[in-house]
Amino acid sequence: MEFHLLIKAVAAALVTFFLYELWALRKKFNKLTKTTSSKALLKPRNVPEPPGAWPIIGHLPLLVSAKQPHRAFAALAEKYGPAFMLRMGMSPMLIVSSREVAKECYTAKDHVFATRPVTTAGKLMAYDHSVMGFTPFGTYWREIRKIATVELFSARRIGMLKPVRQSEVSLWMKGLHEKWVQNGNSSVSVELKTQLEELTFNLLTQMVAGKRYYGSNVAKADEKMAGQFVSPCRPTI
Repeated sequence: MEFHLLIKAVAAALVTFFLYELWALRKKFNKLTKTTSSKALLKPRNVPEPPGAWPIIGHLPLLVSAKQPHRAFAALAEKYGPAFMLRMGMSPMLIVSSREVAKECYTAKDHVFATRPVTTAGKLMAYDHSVMGFTPFGTYWREIRKIATVELFSARRIGMLKPVRQSEVSLWMKGLHEKWVQNGNSSVSVELKTQLEELTFNLLTQMVAGKRYYGSNVAKADEKMAGQFVSPCRPTI
């Protein structure tokens, strides 16, 4: 009697295990089919892809081995046509080298190429993808693009900020002239990289905050109370 119960228990365990394996295989097959179909939808049709992509780094060895990456792209374009796919790491990338194809991408198919991937870096460093350069295509992106176009990059705003650029360039040239005078009206060596960095940063701080960051007159500038100091050329968004 006990032997028959043992046989029934083992048979029930085997049937349960078999049914579980069938369920797991079916779930895995459905997931694989869904992933394959989604990749097929995302991958452009009739776009060639050079062979020899590595599992993790993709086609990066093709560019590393070449002395000039743009010549490597040109050679691939001659072989595979004006549009082809490359894998930069694990991400696919569409390479376009034709004016007609690029025009189609940015006119007829602009809604496809306007979006941006959702990444951890964009979530942590771009305030959960709220910065325009990291925002996926949608209603929010269209609104902030409209604000940026009207309030930041319009001809009216650039014209309002023209005195800031003129004054900063004038002060920069005056500082170089003072160094020339201090050196006895003879040639003087300056580090142009540092000078241009200071000029650019002063332009940005003047446009945003209305005060300079580098220069001899920064320490003598009167500190205004917060909320009372507004640059006459500062954009009001």
